[in-house]
Amino acid sequence: MPLRTRHEPFLLPLYPLLLAKNLMERGYGERDLFAGLPFALEQLESERFRLTIDQHEQFILRLIDLTGDPHLALHLHHQDAAAGTNLTMLAIANSGQISRALHGVSRYFKTITRVFSIAGMHTDQEAVMDLDVHLEHEQVIFFAITTFALFLDAFFAEALEGKHIVLGVDLPMAEPERLATHGGDYPFALHFGTSRTAIHFRGELLDTPMPQADPQTMRLLLDVCERQLQEAEAETSFVGRVKWLLINRVGSPPRLDDAARQLGISPRGLRRRLAEAGTTFQSLLDEVRMQTASRLLRESDAPVATIAYELGFGTPSDFSRAFRKWTGESPTTFRQT
Repeated sequence: MPLRTRHEPFLLPLYPLLLAKNLMERGYGERDLFAGLPFALEQLESERFRLTIDQHEQFILRLIDLTGDPHLALHLHHQDAAAGTNLTMLAIANSGQISRALHGVSRYFKTITRVFSIAGMHTDQEAVMDLDVHLEHEQVIFFAITTFALFLDAFFAEALEGKHIVLGVDLPMAEPERLATHGGDYPFALHFGTSRTAIHFRGELLDTPMPQADPQTMRLLLDVCERQLQEAEAETSFVGRVKWLLINRVGSPPRLDDAARQLGISPRGLRRRLAEAGTTFQSLLDEVRMQTASRLLRESDAPVATIAYELGFGTPSDFSRAFRKWTGESPTTFRQT
């Protein structure tokens, strides 16, 4: 889902805060780090503060200029383990195997940052993650993409006993300054001047099990991730706001009139706004229910009847009919495939 503007406060401040504290520990002063920027360390430390994309780019450019290091991502990534302790990555760490974990990263990435988004994940002989970048400055794009690739490579290192999951990174830009000096230090190949931005993963490692996989823990964490995802989408679109409302009321979904009142809009206005987006209130409710049902069937051992009641259906047979209409399969068949 594309961002509406580079000037709205959508970005999560966790990683910029980690960067600031990391460089302060290296001896850089707070005043120097934030010189000329429209925000300060105190704001990054606030859970309510959100950076715009422009502010994010200004911050990264300031750090690169201050350190004189165009390969700052490479020289900082091994100290950024704290970034892996958020709920999204904890859920992914419990997801069973690396291929499933990568799909989890793809689905929930918006809860981590919005400077780029994951456009798709394709798995064949290798896995390829296509990225849509919402940045303008090539230095910042290089920093953001290599940071993400380095982080993923390190995140799966324990499961792989030190092997590297990232095979290469495609970057549609010219080769950056001083790459010849540091290029060999990256644990994967860097390809410049490509037609797309993508990360390639080693196909032979995708079935490797994750060491701390726990289905029950994963389900609890994924419930939180789903809510965070809907909240993130609610910040970027009207449809997202409606889905956020429905996901929070999935067990007893509101009628359209009630939803309109909670959204501060007339029922007619709600229908019109959704029609302009190419959808309807019932379609969004079906989508939320189908996504929730699919996740519970695949990732839990809850009986079909329990799932039916959790989704607000009067009887298990009503749920089964609806699920077959959505997917072409019964809940039991879907769970077994």
